[in-house]
Amino acid sequence: MISTEKIDPVVAAMNALTITKDATVGERIIIFCDPEQKDLGKMYAEAGIQLGLWTRLVILDAGEETRVSPDDRTKEIITSSNPDLIINVFRKRDEETSFRIQFMRLERRRADRILHCPGITIDMFTEGAAALSVQEYKDMFAHGDRIKDALKGTYMVHVTCPRGSDFTMDLGGKDFQVEHGTNIPTGEINVMPPIGDSFEGKLVSTSGGTGKLYTDTPAEIYSQDGLAGEVKCASDHVRERILVELDRDNGARYLGEFAIGINPKARIVDSFIEAEKVVGTIHVAFGGSYKPSKTHLDLLIENPTVTTFK
Repeated sequence: MISTEKIDPVVAAMNALTITKDATVGERIIIFCDPEQKDLGKMYAEAGIQLGLWTRLVILDAGEETRVSPDDRTKEIITSSNPDLIINVFRKRDEETSFRIQFMRLERRRADRILHCPGITIDMFTEGAAALSVQEYKDMFAHGDRIKDALKGTYMVHVTCPRGSDFTMDLGGKDFQVEHGTNIPTGEINVMPPIGDSFEGKLVSTSGGTGKLYTDTPAEIYSQDGLAGEVKCASDHVRERILVELDRDNGARYLGEFAIGINPKARIVDSFIEAEKVVGTIHVAFGGSYKPSKTHLDLLIENPTVTTFK
């Protein structure tokens, strides 16, 4: 049973650290936090302290300009640290995807256990997708395992939805994985990557890694030679934001992910890190997996019908 009561955000953060990353007394944790997200960084720091972790909170230098790559101070902090666990609490800047990818590449040289939390909000930890008890986490992951087992051996999927999506992609028979905490909030199963040049048809999305919801002006992405091709949208802003990511480099238009939301508390909100976990949605990403790319553009599809072929 899913509780509808609000919980203490520090308790929710402790649950996330314990269940998704097996945080253990005496381990070292470092939290990188943008100034705008300082309260959330402090929330994680308090959770770490209460769990008996050696805890360090680093407030990053972040001005109004869009960051492209980590600065020298940040690189020095990362390379000189030996943490057991790293948490990133970044601001919601979708145009900083490339910066975040480079940041995590540096971190992976120092630690295997990383929680990535761009654009999180405090209400996610009191009533949203991160407001899960230990038992709710266990139930969600068990549900994901059942779906994963049912999809074993799937080679092709055909996706349609009421807004007009009608496309296929080749998953290559790869096993789905239950995400246990790459991001917080967590709660999806995915294939990364599907066959990168197998996208055929039209994808219609109402939310993604492009800023706020665009329910009234859905974006349409058409395939071309198996890749993301023409983009149509009544909103010039949304269309341009999508094109910026798809044109970022040679790998950006290749498929990078196919995923299914399984978090029972996730909501359709502006912050995509929660919206992509909603039960009854899927998301598809271009870039950042099949071929090297500086971007990973997620696109949400609501109320889909997914037909599988084995």
